[in-house]
Amino acid sequence: MGILHLDPEAKAELQSEAEKLIARYDSPLETVKALMAYHCELETQIVALAHRHPGLVHVSYDDTPAILG
Repeated sequence: MGILHLDPEAKAELQSEAEKLIARYDSPLETVKALMAYHCELETQIVALAHRHPGLVHVSYDDTPAILG
């Protein structure tokens, strides 16, 4: 799991993109799949950006196990 610290403009843009994806699908399962794929795409772009510009983006990992249930 990651935590993104975004400015208000970036948050609004992500919200808008999520709403477009949600509106596109009739099935809740397909909507969740699309949102997960979009999230993975964003994470990939962030990691690539961090690799190219180490001073611009800081990537760290929390090794705390996820709690389910």
